[in-house]
Amino acid sequence: MTAPRSIRILFLITAELARKYTRSLILGFCVGLLLSFVFWKTYPILSTSLFLSTERIGLVGEFSPSTLPQLIQNQVSVGLTSLSPDGTPVPALAASWEATNSGKTFIFTLRDDWKWHSGKPVTAHDINYNIRGVTLIPTGERTLIAYLQYPYSPFPTLVSKPIFLPGLKGIGSYKIGRIQLRGGTAKSIQLYPADNRNKRPKLYTFYQTEALAKLAFKLGEIDQLTDISSPSGIADWGVVHVDERTNYDRIVTLFFNMRNPELNDKAVRQGLAYGIPELPWERAGSPISSTSWAYAKNVRKYSYSPSEAKKLLKSTHLATTSAELTLSTFPAYLDVAQQIAAAWTALGVTTKVQVESAVPADFQVLLSAQDVPPDPDQYPFWHSTQTQTNVTGYVNVKIDKLLEDGRQELDQEKRKVIYTDFQRRLVEEAPAVFLYYPSLYTVSRGK
Repeated sequence: MTAPRSIRILFLITAELARKYTRSLILGFCVGLLLSFVFWKTYPILSTSLFLSTERIGLVGEFSPSTLPQLIQNQVSVGLTSLSPDGTPVPALAASWEATNSGKTFIFTLRDDWKWHSGKPVTAHDINYNIRGVTLIPTGERTLIAYLQYPYSPFPTLVSKPIFLPGLKGIGSYKIGRIQLRGGTAKSIQLYPADNRNKRPKLYTFYQTEALAKLAFKLGEIDQLTDISSPSGIADWGVVHVDERTNYDRIVTLFFNMRNPELNDKAVRQGLAYGIPELPWERAGSPISSTSWAYAKNVRKYSYSPSEAKKLLKSTHLATTSAELTLSTFPAYLDVAQQIAAAWTALGVTTKVQVESAVPADFQVLLSAQDVPPDPDQYPFWHSTQTQTNVTGYVNVKIDKLLEDGRQELDQEKRKVIYTDFQRRLVEEAPAVFLYYPSLYTVSRGK
């Protein structure tokens, strides 16, 4: 049989089969298309799940789906702006913005190349910040106007917070898979790469305390424990690698109660500041982070100097009345508090340490930590009207004016001048001593 005849016969057989099984072939074709589509949509998850091992990471804290840690939020989505290392707002979803009406109106122009994980383009109508005293009005697909009740120059910093569609749909490099809940609290959360198949999926598990997290690490439930305050107990357990970083977003601070008659004398506070021994962490020096564009280096330095401390204290009522001080603190800072108390006692100021579970209503000296906002605005902590958050009760008309001006001035260089003056005056007055930036540790297995 010649080749052309064989081809004709094969064609006829194929045509007869196609005629006879048309419905089955069409159905099979449709099913194939559907399966191909499903595989295409799920391949990033399937590939990473099947071929790349999951990173099992532990975090300490209690979170809900609406209050996920910033570490996770930043991987899943972005905000209108993002923050540079020195805290300056830079474009993200918004390509640009301008402030008008003396800082009461901000106009944001969105980029046109961002899409949600679903593939839907991001529009101004999707921006869903809920900020007290702020009204957001989309004007078209790419323009969003924010109307503020009062002028507030740090507003672009506020909108660096990542935004989400319902169901925690984001725009970032990872998308959220399963969230395991216990009550309203998240027990764990699964992240999958959104667009890079070479990235490993991540499983974050949350623990109430560092002790529980360390136990989970030892038991093999997690392979990495991120941002703990101390690696003790696991740093030398098995084959582990410990990374240490300085947390510039938090300052361990000594607060003086300005309402207490023993401490309303500036010489007393300065003398006690000079009497604090050197500590094994990076010194803070001011309430504004040293990484901030507004940080002032040329403020008064309270380096450990017993002679300077005694000189300042000898003329105060602490020296003449043999007064005693109580230093309140929390378990995490007990060792530091005891060192400070011993140094002050050596100066002739008898000091006892009292461990608290919450900020006492009436303290003399408090050793605690304070979160540092990315913007240098310190109004909540030091303005005299902020009785709930100004824990020292500090009142200073000039400081009040600087804080008011700082959050209204739009020009960054002029704001820097304002906050430099603020830092110099506050540190000189010493209602608090800004001691150090604490360390955070990440412990990984098998590195």
